[in-house]
Amino acid sequence: MLKEELRNMERMEKREGVDLTYLKNVILKLLETGEVERLLPVVAMLLQFSPDEMQKCQQAYRASTEVPPSPASDSSGSGRSLFSRFTFS
Repeated sequence: MLKEELRNMERMEKREGVDLTYLKNVILKLLETGEVERLLPVVAMLLQFSPDEMQKCQQAYRASTEVPPSPASDSSGSGRSLFSRFTFS
């Protein structure tokens, strides 16, 4: 329990030095392109995800790929954008 708390504190300290502009650009690229396999590890490193948090993200991504995006909501035509899963009014 104490080791886990120490690791959480270490991750919090590392998070403080993150370049938010870089993080913003990585997240935008992830959402625009849907390149989760390539960009999720970058986000996880920048935000200092714990192994459990990384596993949860990977499981959520795998579950989301099992449901095909709606063609009506994909305005980009690429089918890869994560935005294609949402409708905006």
